[in-house]
Amino acid sequence: MNKSPLLKRLLLALKKTNEKVDKGTHHDTDHPPDLERHYKVTKKILGKGSFAVVKECIHRHTGQSYALKIIQKKDIEGNELDILKQVRHRHIVSMHALYESDTAVYIVTDLASGGELFQQLLSKGFFTEKDASHLVSQILEGVAYLHNHDIVHRDLKPENLLFQTSEENANLMITDFGLSKILKNHDDILTTSCGTPGYVAHEVLEQKGYGRPADIWSIGVITFILLVGYTPFYGADQAELFACIIKGEYTFDEEYWKDISDSAKDFIDGLLAYQPQQRLTAEQALQHPWIVNSLTNDSRNPPNLISNVRRGLSSNPSFRSALETLGYWDEETDQIDSKKDAMDLDKKTQRKSLIGKHLKMVVGNKTA
Repeated sequence: MNKSPLLKRLLLALKKTNEKVDKGTHHDTDHPPDLERHYKVTKKILGKGSFAVVKECIHRHTGQSYALKIIQKKDIEGNELDILKQVRHRHIVSMHALYESDTAVYIVTDLASGGELFQQLLSKGFFTEKDASHLVSQILEGVAYLHNHDIVHRDLKPENLLFQTSEENANLMITDFGLSKILKNHDDILTTSCGTPGYVAHEVLEQKGYGRPADIWSIGVITFILLVGYTPFYGADQAELFACIIKGEYTFDEEYWKDISDSAKDFIDGLLAYQPQQRLTAEQALQHPWIVNSLTNDSRNPPNLISNVRRGLSSNPSFRSALETLGYWDEETDQIDSKKDAMDLDKKTQRKSLIGKHLKMVVGNKTA
């Protein structure tokens, strides 16, 4: 397939991003005195990118561990800070303190030490629809809270869903608000094409204007993968992936879906409705029978889906090859949007995703 002009720009963005990363990263080693008084900053690095680093820190009085995100002031945008300042929910990583030096900002947040969603999932020996429903309900609770506060996340995907601890049935938390947007008015229309195309809604890629329903689409894709281990939208290359998402068609392959309930399929259909206004809201999704009944149903012999999920994750080379990581791109300037990349902690080189690397992009109008 011939590469489109957009795809050519994305490939060039990848080359420029790699050159930029190779040059190395510098971060402050002298922390603000106020921070040092309250927290001991350890040498343990939880994540590192071209513009930011995340370290573990320990509260000196309580002994509790937190994550300390250090971002250079010249690279920071206000949106992530504004969101972290106002969100407080058990399924959302929250900010506990904020410090600054002349050159950097230091954000103390919840430490989600249990790993990414799929990391813990694939370590299980038993996984059922009820387990999947419980995980999805936690995502929906967090997203409902965000939407009720006029916040659209815009990059929901398994890597941004972290378990608070490594314990069984640990709390699942939404993180990474680098691409998120606070709506100035309740029904504002957003126009920036941003996120991860494997999970992003078609209207985002088409730049038709979008809002909260784009997050719901992403949850639909996550739910689909949780149940069978492969994505509803894939292609042999990036161009086919874009086309498949924009077309919006998917199927429930009997080979993988034979043990999945009709209620689960109906739930996914409600989240992946092609017309945004016809999608379930987060609160409506929480009332869907697949969520409500799964949380109260105690079936003694539910099918174990883990082998199916592992098979789906490992046997779809077309899915993995289509999700190679690319840099962020601004279509107006034909340049890397380094500020967006700063907030994303250079996931290309640091994250070890179990479903392959993810194609990322930011194109179009920066103002929305």
